[in-house]
Amino acid sequence: MKLAIVGTHSTGKTTLISTLAKAFESQGKRVVIVPEMARLCPFPINEGTTAEAQKWILEKQISEENSFDDSEAVVICDRATIDNFAYFFRHCAQFKPEEDLAPWEALAVDHASTYDAIFKTQKLAIAAEADGDRAVGEVFRQEMDDIITRLLEKYSIPHILLPATTDYAAHVAFITEYLHGRDAVNRVSTNFS
Repeated sequence: MKLAIVGTHSTGKTTLISTLAKAFESQGKRVVIVPEMARLCPFPINEGTTAEAQKWILEKQISEENSFDDSEAVVICDRATIDNFAYFFRHCAQFKPEEDLAPWEALAVDHASTYDAIFKTQKLAIAAEADGDRAVGEVFRQEMDDIITRLLEKYSIPHILLPATTDYAAHVAFITEYLHGRDAVNRVSTNFS
């Protein structure tokens, strides 16, 4: 099973993923975490990102995800290709309108079908904490949240909106209940096939 946690930066995705991984491990499941590629990127990110950086992030995300081919593991991705593409989209719209985004957009959208479930965090009215990697400006965070939401809607990418809370235990309970319910539906539909 491959899950992705998406949303604008500084909405608790990484902490949620760590908490979720521990919950799955406590159930005896093997967990693999695909970290956020922007944190590993050798090029500028955030408001000062470049097309080169965003291409690197998108390609690296797909490569890392594809390197885990273990049907027994729960793979949890810190971001998905669609929210990685959102940062690329913003950069090109503002600074490089001549860039042909179509192949990159198609790649991000097509790859979205490889996730068993995508969960989107909500940007709450809480200031972002500086971590040395991500920008903390509210305008940029809101802009990215809006772009991610528009892309998910534009392409009808199935996703589940997480509750508007910073309670990670509530998020884990929500996700596990969702997955349990989905698995029950899949078992029933399989029985009638």
